[in-house]
Amino acid sequence: MAIKEYLKNGKTVFKVYVQTRGKTIKRIRLQKALYEIESEAVARREEKRLIKELAEKLAKLEGKGLFWSEVVDRWETEAYYGHLGLKLHRYAIRDHVNRLKRYTRPWRKRIVSELTRADGRQVLAWAQSNGTSHALLNKIKHSINLVYTWGVEEGLIQPNGLVSRSPIYGISVGDKEEKIQPILTLAEFRKFLLEAKIQKHPWYPIWAFASCTGMRSGELMALEWGDIDETNGIIRVSKSYSLRLKAAKCTKSGKWRNVDVSSQLLDLIRELRRERGHEAQVLRRFTERKYGFGAKVLRLFIQRIGINKPIVFHTLRACWATHLLSTGIEPLKVMRMGGWSDLKTFQIYLRLSGVDVKGVAEGLDVLPARNATDNVIPLFS
Repeated sequence: MAIKEYLKNGKTVFKVYVQTRGKTIKRIRLQKALYEIESEAVARREEKRLIKELAEKLAKLEGKGLFWSEVVDRWETEAYYGHLGLKLHRYAIRDHVNRLKRYTRPWRKRIVSELTRADGRQVLAWAQSNGTSHALLNKIKHSINLVYTWGVEEGLIQPNGLVSRSPIYGISVGDKEEKIQPILTLAEFRKFLLEAKIQKHPWYPIWAFASCTGMRSGELMALEWGDIDETNGIIRVSKSYSLRLKAAKCTKSGKWRNVDVSSQLLDLIRELRRERGHEAQVLRRFTERKYGFGAKVLRLFIQRIGINKPIVFHTLRACWATHLLSTGIEPLKVMRMGGWSDLKTFQIYLRLSGVDVKGVAEGLDVLPARNATDNVIPLFS
């Protein structure tokens, strides 16, 4: 930026030259010059006007000129430094970035403000064609919306039009096909635990705790002796062990809860205290548990005793809830003990147990009684 005076036809006049470069996109360079200005005062006013004009133009160009890959990279940097306004763990940040780099690859060298809903549908269609699950499609949508909204708020993206929404916003990924969750019948449930105890399977205490409390795998791994109140028959669930973090964190819902201890489980607790009272954790952390192979151990044992069902460790929690509801326990109590904060999720177990419709059809008295036709002679043969 400069003001220079020079002679024009024997008269002193001034030249104003202003130049600016992009702060976020270095390749952008703007410049403008005015000639034959009659006075220095006018030249200084024109200089200020040009500086403001180019600054506004630069802001628009930087917002409209960023590539999608540049916005993602900037979001990643800000997220790791904790400048997003919301706290994200490094693993969550990595998951978002990996999803975006993999599934929005066609957008990498596209100017963000030029992306349309057609581009959004194309990304989702490509992901679906590669066998992406319904849950992952929703995660992809969430990651795109998260980064795009941040870019708009930071002024890095100047969307076309008045609506500042991502190109994926509002696009449906279709309804998820609901499948019946495989659970063990009460007879199979009892057979499984009986066989595990008879065979002295090393995982029996873990399976017994899961079957009697409905606690999640991570909650069982984090369970310590101080969490158990044997006098009042209560387990206080306040933490969960994360295989990813290799440390204890809060429960899935973020809230602590109390779990009632049955007399059968209390006997097992006392037995474990005699064996493991010197250990911090109530239950052993087998190598398979540390690497997330607990489901495989359970499945192999179930198959060995003649039960062929595709179950996972979480199935024990589903069995606990379903069979408790079947015995007539109030759904609200089961929900509180299991730590469900979403009624919509919990309704799956209500439906599995059948208590939501049990007895409804009894009042529909339309079929003839068993002996109603004994003495009736048919008029037509």
